[in-house]
Amino acid sequence: MRPGGTAFLRSMRTTPLEDSVQHLSQPALARVVTIANGKGGVGKTSTATNVAGLAAAAGWHVLFIELDPQGNAGRDLGYEMDGSGDSGQQIFDAIMQEKPLRPSLVNYRPNLDVLPGGSGLDDLEAILIGRSQRSPGSHRQLADALSPIADDYDLIIIDTPPTRPHLLRLALAATRWIVIPTKPDDSSIDGLQKLADELVSARSTNPDIEVLGAVLFGIEAAAKAIRREARAKLDAALGGVAPLFNSVVRHSTMTSVQVREKGLLAHELAEQVDNAEPYWKALKEGRRPDRVPGTAPSLAEDYVLLAQEILQEIDRRETEQDSSAEPAHEGAPA
Repeated sequence: MRPGGTAFLRSMRTTPLEDSVQHLSQPALARVVTIANGKGGVGKTSTATNVAGLAAAAGWHVLFIELDPQGNAGRDLGYEMDGSGDSGQQIFDAIMQEKPLRPSLVNYRPNLDVLPGGSGLDDLEAILIGRSQRSPGSHRQLADALSPIADDYDLIIIDTPPTRPHLLRLALAATRWIVIPTKPDDSSIDGLQKLADELVSARSTNPDIEVLGAVLFGIEAAAKAIRREARAKLDAALGGVAPLFNSVVRHSTMTSVQVREKGLLAHELAEQVDNAEPYWKALKEGRRPDRVPGTAPSLAEDYVLLAQEILQEIDRRETEQDSSAEPAHEGAPA
């Protein structure tokens, strides 16, 4: 890990995305990250909400988009309990009326804007089925609605459903990076093949989409044999295009129940423990959090380390792309 965190962690977007990622057809979408898998119950929503919440707490301006009719992100973030969600109405209206997205929840947490999902997105899925039969390019609608506001944010994270293929295709057409949570069991990894098939199709309209990495969810970090076996299965499912993040998100039934009952993220629950440091400090400084005992602090640490890896990998790839776009020096070989 680089001292003091990565350039991306430090930069707070000090250079325009048009400069750092020059080849993108829609540069404003260069820091859109979609969390996806073809199977449910593998940690997509928990990964999406916790990474988004940590990045916002650390000072980045983050937009979280819940593109899932189940609406479970509302339990993680709390808007399901306080009644401030809109069941996906803002997303539905923007797509149907071909207008720019406008977050329904502005500064729901400091630096975090939210577009909630919910039951209204089932209606959108049904409409998209008909539209796709008439117009193959209909899945660009989210990209078109997101582009006018995307450059207002340092990071945009989209949570996707496993069983609504047209909503997933909206996200894939609008995203630059894919993060894939998966459990190590065969049925979870089989879901990756469904996602791989969708990625192949998505590249016809969004050739810039790339898999950033996969994360093992729901196992102990010390389970090295399980990780090795899962890595081999991941390579087979995605043809070696999805590096496995070093971070592993362990599972704690008690903590999972507590956070959703209280509408808190893992680090917010962990920070209630005596003498716990703000977890955003560790993320911002690119280091492991100072640990205090407890299952919530352990889980919060997992999400901090995962968020660091995601941001570092974005930074690394942006740097590579920026370097490859630089013109050769005069007199140097082309």
